[in-house]
Amino acid sequence: MRRWVHPEKARYYQADLVVDLLGDWSLITAWGGLESHRGQVRRALVASEAEGVKRLAQIERRRRQRGYVNVKPIEF
Repeated sequence: MRRWVHPEKARYYQADLVVDLLGDWSLITAWGGLESHRGQVRRALVASEAEGVKRLAQIERRRRQRGYVNVKPIEF
């Protein structure tokens, strides 16, 4: 899982590439406010792991352009 935070706006964005029980790849994205319970989650099917990795790279580039910094996700 990758997680980005925009410290000035108190916002977060996270993305994860997962494979389900049927072998289909999905890109799960979530975003919202750090001090709020509001936010959204979206699941998008991707054709392959390679396409998912490519889309993760695009997301990371876009987040950095918008002022987000990469943070290590909390491990449970």
